[in-house]
Amino acid sequence: MFTVAAIASTVFLGGWMPFHIGGLDGFNAVMDYIPPILWFFVKVSTVIFLMMWFKWTFPRLRIDQLLRLEWKYLMPLNLINIVVMATLVYLGWHF
Repeated sequence: MFTVAAIASTVFLGGWMPFHIGGLDGFNAVMDYIPPILWFFVKVSTVIFLMMWFKWTFPRLRIDQLLRLEWKYLMPLNLINIVVMATLVYLGWHF
């Protein structure tokens, strides 16, 4: 769990980099005083907390329930999403 959280915090949350908000130089200066290793462990702890929170909150599904969810609901939504996005790109309606 720690390894996955460490990789996720490094890739998606900036790893050891401090939290900065554009335009708030005083806030950013204070954030620079916090050691990078502390930033990393705070971010990893947050990701671990979120992983545990999701695991404890959502019910555990059997494999047949997961397969039904995938084939009846998620796969058609995924295919519709692909068609809609391909149409938007073809028509040049980029955001």
